[in-house]
Amino acid sequence: MLQLNASVCIDAPVEKVWEVLSRLEAIQLWVRSIRHSYCPERDRGVGALRVCELSGATLHETITAWDEGRSFTYRGEGAPLMKRATNTWSVEPSGGKTLVRSAASVELKGGIFGRLLEPLVAAMSARLGAQSLASLKYLVEQGHPYQGTERLAAQPPSR
Repeated sequence: MLQLNASVCIDAPVEKVWEVLSRLEAIQLWVRSIRHSYCPERDRGVGALRVCELSGATLHETITAWDEGRSFTYRGEGAPLMKRATNTWSVEPSGGKTLVRSAASVELKGGIFGRLLEPLVAAMSARLGAQSLASLKYLVEQGHPYQGTERLAAQPPSR
């Protein structure tokens, strides 16, 4: 099972970052691979479902834990190659800024063949995760989604 961890420090208070991060239906504003997302019923709290449409797949993310203003966890289904996945997003104050963390566990399909793919999937996920965090940082700090074509670099966390 893959353990994928990423973080970024955003120059904004926790409340502002949480407001953007917890808007489940707005994830496509900072994750480029998601073309459209929506919540068919409710959009907050345990049991909420977020549907993310990608070019070649549709992901279903069910919220399994929600700590208002601090964190949420979802279980994801429907991603290519992935048997099961969970991800926890959290925010915490850090010297006038906000530290955002993502901690994911991913089990690939295919048994031993899936295990052999883990290093490749880990590298690709790390690259895409860093880009998404940089886009989240830009969105929160600038107030609008990043529209450029070059890659953004996420600011590493500071303690």
